[in-house]
This record gives sequence, C-alpha cells and structure tokens, in this order.
Amino acid sequence: MKDVVLVFGGLGHPKSSVVTLYQDLLQALSNQYALIAIDPAVSAPAVLESSQFNFPYDARYSTFEHYLAHYSEQHDLTATPAHIAAALILTPVGSHLSIIKQLSASVNVDQLLFVVEKPSFSLSEVDEGFNNVLPELKRQGARFYFIDTALVSPSLQALFTCQSFIQELFTPNNSADHVFSISQLGMPEKIVAIACDNPVDSIEALQQYRFDHRIELLNARQLLHPSKSGGAGFGFDMGIHAIAGLVRYLQLAGMSDAEVIFDYVTAEAMTHPKLERSLGAETHLYATGTITWPHPLHIDKPCLKSHPHSAQCCRLSLEAGKGGDIWDRRLELHFKDTVVAIGFGTLAHPPYLWRKDNNGTALRTFDVRGAGYAMHFNDILFALGVDCSPILTCEDSETLMSKSMNLLSALFDSLGDTLSEKERNISKKEQHSTPLLTPTQRVIRNMLAQVLDELVEQP
Repeated sequence: MKDVVLVFGGLGHPKSSVVTLYQDLLQALSNQYALIAIDPAVSAPAVLESSQFNFPYDARYSTFEHYLAHYSEQHDLTATPAHIAAALILTPVGSHLSIIKQLSASVNVDQLLFVVEKPSFSLSEVDEGFNNVLPELKRQGARFYFIDTALVSPSLQALFTCQSFIQELFTPNNSADHVFSISQLGMPEKIVAIACDNPVDSIEALQQYRFDHRIELLNARQLLHPSKSGGAGFGFDMGIHAIAGLVRYLQLAGMSDAEVIFDYVTAEAMTHPKLERSLGAETHLYATGTITWPHPLHIDKPCLKSHPHSAQCCRLSLEAGKGGDIWDRRLELHFKDTVVAIGFGTLAHPPYLWRKDNNGTALRTFDVRGAGYAMHFNDILFALGVDCSPILTCEDSETLMSKSMNLLSALFDSLGDTLSEKERNISKKEQHSTPLLTPTQRVIRNMLAQVLDELVEQP
C-alpha cells in the first residue's frame, strides 16, 4: 500500500486556485504516493466539475472525516490506515490552523510533513499557530514547510551567492580587474518592499490580468471577506510576499537579528461597484518604518565592519494590494548612488535583478515561470527523502515565515482591534493613490514599469 499525500483544497478553480501552480509537484509525487484530494467541491453538482482543477487524484473526498470514514468502511477495524506522508494545505488561510489541528488529532503525525500555503495563518491565529500548536506537534515528530515564493526567489539568491552573475550586473564595461560584491555598497539608505497584482491598466498583452477582468475570480476567492481570508483583505494576501522577501533579504545579508518597526500604517479600499467586500477588508496597504540592526562589532562580516553607517538604520516603505498601477513583487534597495531592484517574479514576469547607477542600468532575468512556485518543490521533495538540493530546510521556512507573519500581524493590529474599527481607518478610494512615494521612488517605479512591459512584449 502506497503512503498517502493529502491535498487540502485540491480541486480549486483552474484559473484562480493556487493548486494549479503545484501541478508539477503533484506529478512528481504521484510516482511514489497515493494522492488524495480533500475539498468541499467534491460534493458540488456535476455541472461545476469543469471549473475544477482536473488532476488525476487516486481519490477525492469532500472532508477529512469522509476520508477516514471511507477507510473504516473498507477495511477491517484492526487494520492500520495507510501512512500519511504529507499534507498540502492549499485552502483559504482561515482554515489552515483548524486543518492542522484536525489532522493531528486524528492520526499519528510522527514524520508527517505539513506544507502550508501563504499566508500561513489568520491574523488572529499567528501567535497560537507558531508559538503553541507547532511546537507541540513538532515534539510529536511533525514537520512543517511554509510556502512563499519570495523566500526562494532565484534573484534574491543570486544577489548573495552567484558571484559571476553579480560581476556581470555591476561591473562597468565588464572590467576584469574590478571584483564587485553587493556587500561593498554597505546597507541601503532605504528599502522599498512592493507586492502588487492585477493593475487597473496594463499593456495589451496583460489585459486578461487587469483588475476589471479579474474581479469575478477575486470575488470567488473571497479575499475581501475577513472571516474567510484570515482577518483582512488584498493587503494581507499580498503583503506577506513583500515582508517575506524583506525578511529573507535580511537573513541573506547577515541581518537576521535586525529589528523592523513600522511607525505609520494606512489602508485603502477601492469602491468598485462589482467588487464584493466585507467590513474591515482593505484592497491596498501602505506602511513606513525603520530597520535597525546591531553595531557591526557584533556581526562577523568584515564587509559590514568597513561601513560604520551600516550599523545604524535604514528607512522602510511597504506597498501591497491589488488594483493599483503596477504588477510586481520586488524589493528596491536605495543606496546613495545606486538602486538595486530584486524582482521575485509574477505569473507573467520572470524574477529579475536590475541595477541603476551613474554608469546607467543593467538587467538580468531568471528562467522561472509560474510565479516561482517550482523553486519550492525541491525543498518539499528533499523533506520527503528525495535526493535533491534544497534551498530552504523546513526549519528555515518556519523561522522566516514566523517572523514575517508576526510582522504582518503587528502591522494590521495598528489599524484597529476589531473589524469595525479597522473599517473606520480604511480610506475609501475610487483609485489607489500610492501616497508614500518620494520623487526618486516615482522615477524608479516608472522605469521598472517600462522594463517589465518590455519583458512581456519581447519575443
């Protein structure tokens, strides 16, 4: 009998559900495991089957209880159930923690791998999930791997690990006698973290992703209904990309112990007549803050010790949501005379590194599709015993996402304790205004918008 991999949310809509981005992983797993979809859509009328992800699962059940009940009916009561090797939790975030609790209360979780889609937990469950439930289940042998494509973006990896790549991007005229390292720039004066999808306007090649053309699918996902979407709206769903990318950058830069404090937070809600939105759900989130790190004497990195200013702090700006003026997920590192943009990739754009300085601009892209989900798959396969090279261990992913989710939770706490209070603090807008941009940021924003459009339009 094959070991089992449960796929919670395995029958999502093929045009909007995240499960479609896991197809290559599911194909790889199907060679060794019995794949079982757990999804309420199983009980939907047959006429709706065309709107489901059509993957050849070994079996489908509407609930985990039905899966257990079917097993008990088909087997001798003294038989041992098929071993569950992994559970992919790809459902709306509001159900993540309850699924983990339900599964762990019903089966032996020793060596069971939980793969948890972003955002990891509802805002109100971040503390319980990471600080109570996970430690207890890990003591029982459970393992956890947390998804966010910003954590495994090849552009971010290359910035710190691929010396030949960085030489090509930064060395003027490819001078062989000039050896460059990103650490030579010290720490940025400002970091801009952006995660925005589905702009109101776009080039013709991306018209299917324009906000007006995605409203029906966005409404179906209920991302603006806090009871289903984890306690907030688009800013929460997208904001985790921006913050996870920031936290990963700080880790790779040797600044895991940096303190990130937001000092200003504001949210907007678009008043679109076709958009279904519940109380307290934002469509865009903006914040500013400060990143402070220890004195360089406490950091075992000579390159940082040579830059005394890097022991101080840098400003931070965050923008996240849908229905704005751009489509990108990136970090902008603003140094004195240089700007480096780290693009994590979208469904239409490859991950990229872009540099602007006194020598002009340079761009390098990475051949990764599907918003970068494939970069997670080796990590998951490695955790299941496959001989491959991972980017993140389970422990790394948990550490990074725990910090990211706690930062995001604190950010939303500043908008109010209740949905009614949050609603009063959300500005209603016919269009989003990008209120925190400086003139320099607007220039960079416009330049990168042109770069991204050219990437899509090139043959």
